[in-house]
Amino acid sequence: MPSQLVITAVDGIVTAHARATGEVAWAFRIPDGKADHPHVTRIHADEQRVVVVAGRMEESGFFATADATAHVCCLDYATGELLWRHPLKGGQNIAHFTATLLVEGGQVLVAHAEILVAFSLETGKQQWQRKVERTATRGIYTSVGLAVPGHAQQGDRK
Repeated sequence: MPSQLVITAVDGIVTAHARATGEVAWAFRIPDGKADHPHVTRIHADEQRVVVVAGRMEESGFFATADATAHVCCLDYATGELLWRHPLKGGQNIAHFTATLLVEGGQVLVAHAEILVAFSLETGKQQWQRKVERTATRGIYTSVGLAVPGHAQQGDRK
C-alpha cells in the first residue's frame, strides 16, 4: 500500500502533502529563528517519522557561508509534531553546509564539519559523538559520506 503523504523539504521548511490530492497536511519550519535567510535542507522519511537536518546560509560578499550549526529535528510523519531536536555546532563558520544525514537501524547519524554523531531515532538521545579526521584542509571543511551495508548518503561537494 502506498504511503499517504509526500514530504518536501526546501529552505528549512518541511511540508507534507496528501498523496491522493496534493493538499498540504502539515508544515514545519526549522526552529533556528532565522527565517529570513535561505537554508540548506536534507531529509529522511519512513512510515512513522521524518528526520530533517538544515543549516542557514548567509550571503557574505561573493560567497555564501553556512552558519556552523546544523539543526537536526525529528517529526511525527502523520502530524508534523516535533518529537525531538538537537543543534550541532560545527566549529567556526564554514564555507558551505557540510551536514550529511543517514537514518538506519534505529539510529540517526549526522556528519557535520568534523563531527559524527549518533542519536536514537526513537528518543533523540545522543548515543555518541566522534571526531572525523581529515575533514578540514586549511580551515575549509568538506562533506563526509556516510554508509552502512546497503545504504549510503553523500554530502555536497564544495
